[in-house]
Amino acid sequence: MVFKRFLLFSLALFVMVGTHVSHASDRLTFELNRLDSGQAVKVTEKDWQGKYLLVAVGYTGCPDVCPVTMLDLRQTMQTLDKIAPEKVNELQPLFITIDPQSDTLEDITRFGAFFDPRIIGLRADSYEQLDHVVERLRASYGYQLGDKPVFPPNLPKGYTVMHSIFIYLYSPDRELLDVYRYDTSGETLAKSILTHLSQ
Repeated sequence: MVFKRFLLFSLALFVMVGTHVSHASDRLTFELNRLDSGQAVKVTEKDWQGKYLLVAVGYTGCPDVCPVTMLDLRQTMQTLDKIAPEKVNELQPLFITIDPQSDTLEDITRFGAFFDPRIIGLRADSYEQLDHVVERLRASYGYQLGDKPVFPPNLPKGYTVMHSIFIYLYSPDRELLDVYRYDTSGETLAKSILTHLSQ
């Protein structure tokens, strides 16, 4: 289980976003929850047939990294609205919480919609489900209290959350097409994504 192999990120790692290794044959799969008309519904990677997925992980209580990422996602969509309005509907942005103990489905839904109503917030029912999607993304996350790692399901009060900070672009076949570094501008993201949408 990937959760038992967490990398507990230091502040330096948040800045050192190095090479992301992936294999085209590793298709993205997941089973998560979203809020739809006030009701929790299960979704999988198949729910957006024919669409490209732009995926980020994080949590609503994140003080700085996640808001920047969400602003970049918003700018990406707004830039595509301007430069390729006929293509923007081919892209579905998703934001997956890696802090399901603190983030309710309502929290993550409001968080995504605050930045752009097209950003869908997703939450796992269990840490096994979360581990699965994090492993497929080749992302990482973990928790600590002070300078010591702590592990769910019973996280202590006052824990902090660490997570990888890439944004992932997947094809309609759920193959990884590109990985974007933290704080890549939305305009740069949009132009890069458009090269994939145009193929």
